[in-house]
Amino acid sequence: MTMAADQAILLATGTALVFVGAGSVGFSKNLLKTVMSFQVAVFGANLALFSSGMGFGSRLLSDAFVILSVLVGASVEAVGLAIVVVVYRKYHTLNPDEIRRLRQ
Repeated sequence: MTMAADQAILLATGTALVFVGAGSVGFSKNLLKTVMSFQVAVFGANLALFSSGMGFGSRLLSDAFVILSVLVGASVEAVGLAIVVVVYRKYHTLNPDEIRRLRQ
């Protein structure tokens, strides 16, 4: 395969991951699955960012952005999972509708 074909496949896969992750965030009824779906969308964005820098001379800059994005995504996931643990300990459920009901 050529470099352009590889780039197109990676870009299409990254775009699909972003849409699948965003759709799953919207329809999930579990906070843990919502955090994981958000990470799928972030990984799709990272893949699209990586594939956009494949054909250009600024490969190093593209790789630096991807590494920075992965590090930020990992820290966001750690904070999100910590919040999920705190919510579960307080309400004993991960269903957002049930948590809203219990707060009132």
